[in-house]
Amino acid sequence: MSDDEMLSVIAQCIDEARPGIQADGGDIALLGVKGQRIEVKLTGKCLTCALAGQTLGALRKKIMQRIDRPLMVVPVMA
Repeated sequence: MSDDEMLSVIAQCIDEARPGIQADGGDIALLGVKGQRIEVKLTGKCLTCALAGQTLGALRKKIMQRIDRPLMVVPVMA
């Protein structure tokens, strides 16, 4: 899988997760990919939500199922 294809899959997974996150008063945006590190920005209620880690873990699992390589989804304060 090329880098462009991988980026497209990651963006699609985030786009699929956004409605559920937005329904809870938060949001997520892809900032970039650096090697195995997917950097995202969490906003709104996600910043103080105790379940944000679980949300990122579920997103990581979904992405890894489609890409089939180890990755990290890391929130970045930008």
